[in-house]
Amino acid sequence: MHARLISKELESRGWEVEILTLDNVLFPLRYLPHIIEKVINLIRFPLGYFYKGYFTGRLFKWLFNHATDLRIFEDIYISWNSNVPSVTLLHAVWSDNLQAFDVTAAQKDALIAREAKTINRIEHPLVTVSEPYKKFLLEEHFCVFQLRELEVIPLGIEFPANVLDIAAVRPEKSIVYCGALEARKNVMFLLKVFERLASEDKDFSLTIIGNGPEQSELEHYSNAHSLGVRFLGRFDHKDVIAELCRHKIYVHTSTKESFSFSLLEAKLAGLTTCAFNGLQVPIGFIDVPIRSFEIKEWCQAIKNLEPGQKQFDRARYTPASMTQSTLDLVFSPKSTSIAIEAQK
Repeated sequence: MHARLISKELESRGWEVEILTLDNVLFPLRYLPHIIEKVINLIRFPLGYFYKGYFTGRLFKWLFNHATDLRIFEDIYISWNSNVPSVTLLHAVWSDNLQAFDVTAAQKDALIAREAKTINRIEHPLVTVSEPYKKFLLEEHFCVFQLRELEVIPLGIEFPANVLDIAAVRPEKSIVYCGALEARKNVMFLLKVFERLASEDKDFSLTIIGNGPEQSELEHYSNAHSLGVRFLGRFDHKDVIAELCRHKIYVHTSTKESFSFSLLEAKLAGLTTCAFNGLQVPIGFIDVPIRSFEIKEWCQAIKNLEPGQKQFDRARYTPASMTQSTLDLVFSPKSTSIAIEAQK
């Protein structure tokens, strides 16, 4: 989404932009990174994820190292140094997103060490997406390494200016979640929280937007326990906003986030957001921070919601703000050609 939105904003300012992904690589080369990932993970899990990114970066440098005025790398793993003004985005690192796997401390540390070396080799500006995530990376995740300087540019999102004026009637006890149905998002825990809520107050409802590897398991649990959860599947951005505006409460049970477009969309749509207070998202994204993953604590927080939201700076999370901050970080924008490298 970052590559798409920043390219659209740059083009509106007269820049010529090319987004490069593995889809731009000739067949069968585009599949080699995936093969490398699977083979190495069989031998030395989870290092396959690192070497997939590393090999993709070498492919990109070999095939796409052409003249341009600015390079925007969407991943530390595919970034390379050159005389071209560049910026690399650190959205997240693999070693911080292994919740779906049974990983030993030694396995995780081996991946962390390689990622730290990769980060420190980058000579141009390196940007992450929130101040809390920057602090987490420097002071916790990579704390045994002398990590290089990180900048912060929050992600931006397109959002209709008049959405709150046209929002539908919102039932007071209508809960919604939007996101991938995968281990890191902890959606089974959300179903268990809702199960207890509904047993205490049948006016509560739950709608889930999104798909993923856990969808069948979640639907089976809902049906087996007669929860009546609405699973809507994956929506495009416009339909997500329309659906959010039909609800009052956004509950995000994820165990890990560095930014969260979902929480931002919910805030912009006027919902009251409930989430774990250990997420590294921007301040103001969470109206009701919850300290643990105790079902009782989540139920009490949702049942005792006070109307309204915490204030946050909406203007900071626009594509225009994100784009201008990126250009200001690298140089005064005088050129008109950009290549964006994005791993897919």
